[in-house]
Amino acid sequence: MKLFSTHNHSTGSDGRLTPEQVVKKAIELKWSYVYFTDHYFSPLNYPTNYNRKHFPANYIDEVKKLQEKYGGIIDIYLGVEMDWYEKNTDWFKSELKKQDYDYVIGSIHVVSTEKIGVPGGRDIESGIDYWKKTAEMFGSVQEYVTEYYNQIKKLVKSGLYNCVGHLDYIKVYNEKYKLFDEHADWYKKVIGEALDVIKKSRMVLEINIGGVRKCNSPFPSPWIIKQANKRGIPITLGLDGHWEEHYDNKELRRAIKLAHDAGYKKQARFVKQKMIMEDL
Repeated sequence: MKLFSTHNHSTGSDGRLTPEQVVKKAIELKWSYVYFTDHYFSPLNYPTNYNRKHFPANYIDEVKKLQEKYGGIIDIYLGVEMDWYEKNTDWFKSELKKQDYDYVIGSIHVVSTEKIGVPGGRDIESGIDYWKKTAEMFGSVQEYVTEYYNQIKKLVKSGLYNCVGHLDYIKVYNEKYKLFDEHADWYKKVIGEALDVIKKSRMVLEINIGGVRKCNSPFPSPWIIKQANKRGIPITLGLDGHWEEHYDNKELRRAIKLAHDAGYKKQARFVKQKMIMEDL
């Protein structure tokens, strides 16, 4: 079995390690591959300042130089994590065409509020009180969470991405179900609908161990991973590493165990956006 994480950040966005430090860490951990999936910068009309300074001009050249320098030691792949915001669909399409990425993660960190007549959107991870205020704006926690998954489905249907990043990120403050019950019928329904759309898309679902650091639960929750396997949705494993201590094979093996417990025997990775399956 080969060890690797398909979700990693560097100083190319909000990570603390330089790209070369990430590569050296991957070599130290004896990974077979290392994927760079830094956050792409956001367009000027994006509803918040999230990502505005990410993906500096010299970043891609830096990764390409590392591919040459370490080519005989470890395989290095250029990916990107790009946020979904429906009003910017055409912009996303044009930006993705500018580079031949190996792997594209689609994520939602900001929920559009256009549906409730409020221009722009709201950050998901800006504190629990801010989260609750957003839920009030939508009318209820259920309405807010449901709208998040409606936007996830639009992300998937756009056809722009290879992977759904941290599917249930909306639960970031929901440790011990303090905001909503994950096993409520309404929640299981919206999760099932989202998974059905992912299944039809041929995208992969990420087991993102970063959730353990934020809310003591992976993204997505173990029961959702099992539901994904029942539908035949491929998975990939990501540490979502930002700091040096996030790059840890113990955490990677935790993700592998989650996959095994859900019945998975293979994990996906991408080269030039073509899926390759590896043993787990």
